[in-house]
Amino acid sequence: VHAVAFPYSFPIACGWRLAQRRRVPFFVTPFLHLGDLDQPSNRTRQQYTRPHLQWLLHQATGIFVQTRLERDAVMAFGIPDERVHLQGLGVEARECTGGDREAERQHWGVGSNEAVLGHLANQSEEKGTYDLLRAASRAWKAGERFHLVLSGPMMPSFTQFWSQYRDRACIRQLGVLSEQQKRAFFAGIDGFVLPSRTDSFGLVLLEAWANRKPNIVYRAGGPAELVRDGCDGFQIECGNIAALAEGLRRLVQSAALRRTLGDNGYARLEREFRWSDKLEIVHAVISDAVERNRRGHSSRTTRRVFPNSTTGA
Repeated sequence: VHAVAFPYSFPIACGWRLAQRRRVPFFVTPFLHLGDLDQPSNRTRQQYTRPHLQWLLHQATGIFVQTRLERDAVMAFGIPDERVHLQGLGVEARECTGGDREAERQHWGVGSNEAVLGHLANQSEEKGTYDLLRAASRAWKAGERFHLVLSGPMMPSFTQFWSQYRDRACIRQLGVLSEQQKRAFFAGIDGFVLPSRTDSFGLVLLEAWANRKPNIVYRAGGPAELVRDGCDGFQIECGNIAALAEGLRRLVQSAALRRTLGDNGYARLEREFRWSDKLEIVHAVISDAVERNRRGHSSRTTRRVFPNSTTGA
């Protein structure tokens, strides 16, 4: 039985009960959200590391984690290292690339040489949409010229902020994207911005790199480990609107910098983020656990059927 994801404890507990009844291995992929790395006791981390969630991890035969940061957090609960397996995620470039850049920009009403930054997430405070819009307003006020494209569903908590946001005319809202529209989105933008506090990994960052686009992220959770500051994107201190605006400015002002950062991210995909490699890790770990479990049942069955076999009875 393989259960995901925190903080939804009830279905995970049901999975554990099922594994107990079937006497089979029980695996958990928690996708821990660790939040602001500069504030270890942040609210996000507390929500994902409550005692009952830690208890569920202790019941697991094995735990799949996405980053070294998540691995260290799990092991800090007292989980033995041999039960914690660093997996990570991968990307299939053909599933998120191939969009028509010029056609999409025409649809947005944007010129070929104008800078466009994109954001694809559930639009909310946790995903950094509020901070991104505040930083964009700051950059526009300072005279920077660029377009901002938002995609993904508006969360209920965001609608009031959006209704009062003064620079709405400078932003294109795309809503929820189909797979084809997502390819067009990545083709049309020049840089991707995800100042999120609630990502255990950030698969969308790999999709941006697959399109040779640089990433700007907050120094929080998985993205803080994934993005190499100044190499394939920028890391920004959580909540630092001025620094986030400066990151936007740096991308907007230099097409050469955008290309270098995006190319560096793209070069990592084949080495570090192939789905086939990630799935092989899962397959090997689960196969080993199933075999050990089978042998254990076989040994217990033998002892029950032949309790005195060592005495020749």
